[in-house]
Amino acid sequence: MSQALYKDDASIANEASLWRRIPPRHFVRDDNLGRFRPSSAAFDDPPNGSPMSVVLADLVIASGRVATDMLLGHEGFALASITAAIARSNQQGVARDPLPNEPAHAIEFGRKTKSVKKALANGSEWVVEPPGHSA
Repeated sequence: MSQALYKDDASIANEASLWRRIPPRHFVRDDNLGRFRPSSAAFDDPPNGSPMSVVLADLVIASGRVATDMLLGHEGFALASITAAIARSNQQGVARDPLPNEPAHAIEFGRKTKSVKKALANGSEWVVEPPGHSA
């Protein structure tokens, strides 16, 4: 499905936290920050052209789960968060996309130029830091 066919969901507040799993290959040591951070490549769409996958933190929490539950089966991964406002300020839309095994699933869609991916990475915060990479 073309990303042009997706519509930004106004019921997702700008303050909403969008959680994204970050694989170890996207942990970057940032000496300016004195810690690891997600690489800009961690905020790209999959190669098949589908939109970037996230989960809506408020729905995860409302279902009685916690952030670390999003990493079950993803050994070594970390969890980063951006707000819907950061996504939208970078010409990205956000829409609910519940899946049978993950009702909190959503998508972030829009053209992801190098500068957009960098802005998303710079605007992200760790929810669950990379294991063994805290400093």
